[in-house]
Amino acid sequence: MVVALLAIAGIFALSGGFGGTTGPAVAAVRPVLGQATAPIVIHEYGDFQCPSCGAFARLTEPKIRSAYIDTGKVRLVWHDFAWIGGESREAANAARCAGDQSRFWEFHDLLYSSQNGENQGAFSRDRLKAMGLALHLDATPFDACIDAGTYASAVAADFADVRSKGFNGTPTFLIGNQRLVGAQPFEVFADLIDGQLGLK
Repeated sequence: MVVALLAIAGIFALSGGFGGTTGPAVAAVRPVLGQATAPIVIHEYGDFQCPSCGAFARLTEPKIRSAYIDTGKVRLVWHDFAWIGGESREAANAARCAGDQSRFWEFHDLLYSSQNGENQGAFSRDRLKAMGLALHLDATPFDACIDAGTYASAVAADFADVRSKGFNGTPTFLIGNQRLVGAQPFEVFADLIDGQLGLK
């Protein structure tokens, strides 16, 4: 199921850390998974509360990691598309806080395995801090980052970028110049990637 942004106006990415070197408020500083030399780049636009995003993260992304990212063919770049509500923004900020300790992708996976309804407390600040403890993050800077909303402006800047692109569903992917929307099966991604690699 693709989550449409029908109510959006009323509501308002192997590197384990971040790509880039600028400060936390800059949207260009984002999580990247894979080798810098990978010939194919997938840009993923996702919301940690989105059920379809969770399905992709749990079922399809591990296959992409194994077949393409771990083999140096693909680099995955994360963009926050935090539109569902306050807990989406809190989770996005917390994941970037985990990225400060080079643990973004592990926190990303834990968030998607911990989905439990939308804006019902699953990603409250206390629960996000508990997830940090479960991953053995250094609690003092992690908790401070959550409480300060250190990356709130970066998350908001990503959302503004999404709106400027006209995207209207999560998850959305850009593979080269091809847009793919929804938790498509692995075979759909493989077909596009192999085509761009010249393997078809």
